[in-house]
Amino acid sequence: MADDWRVCIAFGGGSVDSLRQALTTALGSRLGDQVAISSNATQIFLYAPSIGLAGEAAQVAGEVLAQHSISVGTVRTEGWSWRKQQWRDADEMPAEPEPVQEWAGHASRQELERATSVMRGFPAWQVRVELPSHRDVVVLAGQLAAQGWRVRRRIRSLIVWANCEDDATGLARALSADGSGDADTAIRVGRVSLRYMYTWTDVGGG
Repeated sequence: MADDWRVCIAFGGGSVDSLRQALTTALGSRLGDQVAISSNATQIFLYAPSIGLAGEAAQVAGEVLAQHSISVGTVRTEGWSWRKQQWRDADEMPAEPEPVQEWAGHASRQELERATSVMRGFPAWQVRVELPSHRDVVVLAGQLAAQGWRVRRRIRSLIVWANCEDDATGLARALSADGSGDADTAIRVGRVSLRYMYTWTDVGGG
């Protein structure tokens, strides 16, 4: 399922790593694996498939921040606008309703792609990430594999496979948001050729 909503937490003090660990534990016990987490030097992002889950994630985040006495600048909820191809404040989303038929058709295509990928045993989409060093490749590949993504490492890049376009673009957005998409990194999304897949062996993930 595409993560079309996210909670952005900007804070002015404390350790990103310790806060992320606390959030991961709290969200896991309350919401399971429905909320994904990424971060950069000053922000933490919680990705959810619905505005309801995003609201619950924001509530859990507020409780965790209070428990750890962490100074927070802003906590805001945003939605991904498919029409504008950008994140927008949740309060702005009702002013831009997406056509019902367009959404229904898009959702049907994604489900068909997922089902086809599972049936064939090959993903339909890939995210290619070019990184500054092989160490960066190894670290990111390990993180993504632990999250369940199928990855393939190369010297300065890695390929992450996804069963549908939404999953691929959602991952690309998450990688860009957490700092993986800096000036020395290129992230590209594309379809997978079945003939090409036969020449690959993936590592990690399921």
